Amino acid sequence: MMNRSFSCGILALFVVPLCGHAQRLHFGTNVVTPGKVIEFTAPLNARALTEISRLRLFGANARCAWVAPEGLTNLSRPCPLLIASVPSGGSAIDWMRSITNRAFKEGWAVLAAEGPKVSVNDDTIQFGWGMLSSVMDQFTRTWPQTKQWPVACVGFSGGAKRSAAVAAAMSHDGWRVIGVFLGGCNEDRATLGLQLFQPGQHFKQVPFFLSNGSSDPIANAQHAAAVAESMRRSGFQSIRLESYAGGHRQNNDHLSDALRWFQQLGDARSVSR
Repeated sequence: MMNRSFSCGILALFVVPLCGHAQRLHFGTNVVTPGKVIEFTAPLNARALTEISRLRLFGANARCAWVAPEGLTNLSRPCPLLIASVPSGGSAIDWMRSITNRAFKEGWAVLAAEGPKVSVNDDTIQFGWGMLSSVMDQFTRTWPQTKQWPVACVGFSGGAKRSAAVAAAMSHDGWRVIGVFLGGCNEDRATLGLQLFQPGQHFKQVPFFLSNGSSDPIANAQHAAAVAESMRRSGFQSIRLESYAGGHRQNNDHLSDALRWFQQLGDARSVSR
């Protein structure tokens, strides 16, 4: 079970020595404890302010929740980071809890971000990216080393569609995106991400894992095959399709498979360089 911790405003990094060579990390005023949710607010960056101005919202901030896995004691050692996305109008911070325990077992940290509550129609890809990018800016101001961490994006249903575009945006901004998990996805948004964010040709080499229920009336294996074919036409080179017995629900066994696959391919690419 996860605990919660809160931190707002400008954050700083502290490393507190413990016995022997062990260290205890601080994120802002919070001790980083495995399984303990740390929440903070982040000032809006220029792209987020553009979205806020368009909607005539004022005085807003972006919110973040993130959780560290076991073993995160040394920032010079990259920790894989999983970025959660949800459908328009949803709460990524609420949904991340459905995947956090599984991510922990694979050694991943999990992060979710959101902005002020807006209508489904106003919660666009650009609005969501404005909030998430503001959070990531604050995250790297606090811990600059995290910009070198391997990142994967994850979502289910409408969140899967958004995660494909988020991955393109993060890749454009210099994050090391090593994979995207699309659960219950019936539409190619990776191609849209290419068009919106122009991440470059290297983004087409990022592995995509599509997970669909065999009896899902919304997004079954046939839908996934159509998504994969659309992505291949756009030049994406590494697409894996897997199905499970069941309907429209998140399959965390597939998430585990995907996270291991992303790391294996990422390690192989690092060795080949």
